[in-house]
Parts: sequence; C-alpha cells; structure tokens
Amino acid sequence: MPRIRALRSKPLLAGIATSLCCAFLLFHFSEPVLERPRELFFDALTQAFPGPETDRVVVVDIDRKALQGLAGEEWTRSQSAALISAIATARPAAVAIDLVFSNDCDLREPTNRTLAEAIGQAPAILGFLIGEQTGGTPGPAPELAVQRPIAIPPLWFIDGVDPSCPIFQERAAAAAASFLIGDEDAIVRRAQPFAIYGNAVYPALGLEAARRAAGAGASVIGGTPPWIRQDERLLWPDDDGNLRFVAAGPERIVGRTISAADVMSGTAAPERIRGKVVLVGSSLPALGGLRASASLPLEPSVQIHADVANTVLTGFIPHRNSTQIPWEAGYAFLAGVGAAALVTRLRPTYAATSGLVAIVSTIAGAAFVYRQTGLLIDAPAIAMALATVLLVTGVLQFAQVRRAEQTARARFGQYLPPSVVSRYIDNPGLERVAAEERQVTALFTDIEDFSALSGRIGPQRLVPLLDVYFREVNALVASHGGMVNKVVGDAVHALFNAPEDLDRHVDRAIDCAREIHALTEEMRGRADFAAEGFGRTRIGIETGLVILGEVGTGGTLDYTAHGMAMNIAARLQEANKIFGTAICIGPAAAGETTRRLRSLGVHEIRGAGPLALFTIADDG
Repeated sequence: MPRIRALRSKPLLAGIATSLCCAFLLFHFSEPVLERPRELFFDALTQAFPGPETDRVVVVDIDRKALQGLAGEEWTRSQSAALISAIATARPAAVAIDLVFSNDCDLREPTNRTLAEAIGQAPAILGFLIGEQTGGTPGPAPELAVQRPIAIPPLWFIDGVDPSCPIFQERAAAAAASFLIGDEDAIVRRAQPFAIYGNAVYPALGLEAARRAAGAGASVIGGTPPWIRQDERLLWPDDDGNLRFVAAGPERIVGRTISAADVMSGTAAPERIRGKVVLVGSSLPALGGLRASASLPLEPSVQIHADVANTVLTGFIPHRNSTQIPWEAGYAFLAGVGAAALVTRLRPTYAATSGLVAIVSTIAGAAFVYRQTGLLIDAPAIAMALATVLLVTGVLQFAQVRRAEQTARARFGQYLPPSVVSRYIDNPGLERVAAEERQVTALFTDIEDFSALSGRIGPQRLVPLLDVYFREVNALVASHGGMVNKVVGDAVHALFNAPEDLDRHVDRAIDCAREIHALTEEMRGRADFAAEGFGRTRIGIETGLVILGEVGTGGTLDYTAHGMAMNIAARLQEANKIFGTAICIGPAAAGETTRRLRSLGVHEIRGAGPLALFTIADDG
C-alpha cells in the first residue's frame, strides 16, 4: 500500500513542483520575457472594455476634406491661423495644438504675425517635440507645484527640444510635450506625463488638455513612487513614470472629431466647441504623425493626445505596477496546485475540461477586475503557468495510467485471453457481454489435503506459497489459450474455447493439464513447498455445451459458464482420489481429443450417472 500511494502521488508532487517553479519564473522573469503577449492581452482588454467617455474634449482634424477645399494648395500657416481664429470665435476652454511651427520664424513674415495673433485669441497650448536643440526652452511652462519627498523618474528628463518659434510662444498660454514614445513593438500605449528640460517641467499635451478641460488649478507632483494630482484627481504612473491610456476605437474617434473644413466654413455648430478643450491636429501623413495604437494600426497623434485627456478626465486609467507580481505568482502557485490535484483525481476528460475552465476563469477574472477597477493582471503568464502544470501533471498521470494498464493486462491476462482483456481495457464503455451457448472445455484443479495444510501452517507461511502456485499455474493456462475463470480457495477453474474460439481446445486443455501436473510435482520438490508437505494437484477435464456470459447485478458481475460439463469436470477432479490418478478426463473430452488416453472404466458420477472415464496414457 505505501508503494501504491507513492506511485499515485508522483504526478501530484510533480504538479506541485511545477507550480512552484512556474511561480518562481513568473515572479522573476515574466515582466521582460512575456512582455509581448501580456501587452497584447492588455490591448484586447482596453478595447473590449473601453470605459467611460468625456464630452469635454473635441478634436479638430485637418483632414483630406480640409485640403480639398484649398483647390490643390498645401496647408499653410495662413490656413492654420484662420482655423485657430475660427475655433477661438466659438470660445473654447483651451486650444491644444498638435502642430509644431518651428521653422521660418521671421517676425517680418505676415503669415507668422497672423498666426501669432490667432494663437493669442484663445488660451492656446503649443506642443513641442524632442529635438537637437540644447539652448532655449519652450515657453511658457504651466505652473506646477512639487510636494516633497519626490522621486523623479529618469524617463522624464530629456536632452533636447524642437519647439515652435518664439513669436508663437509669446502669444501662447502654455507649452506642452506632444511627443509620443512607443513600446518595442512601436505601439503607443503610454504617455510620459511630464518632460523636464533644463529647469522647466512641461506636462504632456493630453495631460494639460485634461487639466484645462476640468478647470483644475496647477498640477501637483510628489511621492515615492511619484503621483500626480489635479485638484481632487489623483493619478498614479507606472513603475517607469508613464500613464497608460485607453485608445479610442473608430466610432469614438468619429464622434469627437470635427473636420477643419467644417469649422472654417461655419458648418460646425459653435456649441460643439464652446467651453471645451479643442485639440488641433491632422490625420494626414504630411501634417500629423500617424502612430500605431491598441485600437488602430495608424492613429493620428492628435487623437492619441485626446485619448490621454479622456483617460485622465474620466479617471478610468489602466494601471499596473511591480507590487502585483508577488500576488500573481502566489495565485499561479495555488491555482497550479489545484489544477494538479484535479488532474490526478479526475478522469482525463473531466480533468482537461476542469483545466480549461481554470484557464478561462483566470482570463475572465482578470477582465472583470480590469472592468471594475482598471487594474491590469497578467493573465497570460498565469494561464501559461497553469497550462504548463496541466501538461506536466497530465503527461505523468497518463504515463502512470499506462503503467497501470500494462499491469492490468499482465495480471488479467493470467485469467482471460489477451484479446478479451484488451477489449475491456481499450473500450471501457462496452456493455456487458451477453450470454451465449457454446462448447467449452472445463479444467478444474484442486490441491490434495489442502484443508489439513491450511490448518497446520499459518497464513504468513501459506499465502506466499499460494502466490507462487497460482502465478505459475495461471500462466500455464494462459499460455495454452485458456481463461482462468475463478480461483476459489486452492482450486483453479479454467475454460478453453471461451470467450473466443480456440482451435483444438480439448487437446489444448489436456496438454495444459499434463504441464500443470509436471509443474506442480516439480514445485512440491522445492525447499519451501517440501518443508510444508504441499499436496499434489488433481485435475478434472470435460467438454460440452454451456451457457457463457456475465452474470450478476449492480456493481458485481461474474463472467462464468453454467452447464453439465462444468459440473462433471469438478466431480472428475475429486474422482482422482478413487483412481489414484492426477488427471481424470470425461467421455465427451475423450471422444474429441487426439491425445493418447488410458481408460479408467465406467463409473457412477454423482449428478451425471455412469460415465466412461479416462486419464492420459503416461499418468500414474
């Protein structure tokens, strides 16, 4: 029993060890190694559950329609001035401009003066990019309060800028960082909330747009790790100091966007702009940057800034930090142990289904948590850990089942023909074998004076002898194509030509009896058998029609045969006592065999009447 339990526990122990190993790997290496599948999963979550949407941010797009109205001309600063002036007329809360006017800064140029005047008509936020300049700084920098202690993320520091011309900065209300940095796969998922250049701190364009749309005072930063506060709104960047945002889908983008052509022609209703923050940019490659986002392969940068503003204003910010990793690793370990326990205790189909349910539940649970709180859980890594545990445990469990199957085939093959054993093992769903009438040769054995032997020696000495006896006798029966139907006490009941056809089954039974006699006589000479005075084996054989099949109800079935041949074989085994023989053969079997027999005469057999009996010619 301890050995069996140890074998059964091996897959479970392996599953627990695998769970521990996966939890360790998840804790130490999942962040860099599984970044790609994790980010794609988070992208899918943010698109499946995009969260709320604000109506305080509007995008004015210099699109193809706006260019078509220029009769083939290019978009110039004059058109930008006209557009910004038209927006200012509708009295927005602010105008965030995702266009950088950094070249041709001549003050004497009329278009520059016109654009500067337009910028001064509304609270304008001018975006700037990272560049080579290491001299002047963009301006003016919005007010910012710092609460110490504070840990400034290194990512916030930049080495150079590409700002708009000073003439435009002088008329602007603020300068903001409009550059966007993608991940390794070039998808923009996060925004750097602040850029520090020289002694000035600049908010991201989307962050400043959100502050102005909310009418909040100066932003406050502080803490270790850092946090950002806009009045009552508290924002927590990730470990690198970035803010993840929800990328708007095509329908949301269309809903918040107005064509520059409609603004300049007066077609757009002023109410769509009044009191709101307007982000001005372009969806054209020549004017605006097109970047990959979680929602689109090419999303205009102005729309990404609007995504950032919407995320901040609604407060639904996807977030994740390193403090989650130990909890995820712990969950992966516990879930893996549970999965391993299921695999080792359930049938393969149920175990596979349960494992799949566990993986799907993990992913669904991560989606539920995100939808309720915005917290991003690394479900792909946990799911991979669970799948690994299921695979390792399942393979070991399968190997153990195969070993058990091989043992069952070997053990039951001593009692049934291999084809019958295979039929039941390979097809466990088969119905019980129906009864049939067929000719069967029965071979019954019995150990002489076994009752006296069992009374003379204890079970500790008797059982090992019987184990050897039955193992070798049963193997002989199987080698001759017979089936051990029962082992009752010291007796072996064997059938030939059952349950499948066996050529010359009477001859095979007689040959098997001859070898059993020789084997058991040799066995009696072995030291341990001789020491106990092990009796000789008597054998009875007869053939005839019997009813063969499974008998019984409920959970107990017996595959057996019923008929006169069975009864006669049992009586002939006992008749050996009278004749002093070891093998006694009935008349029907004697009539069908080709083996040489010796007659024992006609004798009265209880329940069968007078019968002509035989033994093998060389049987003493």
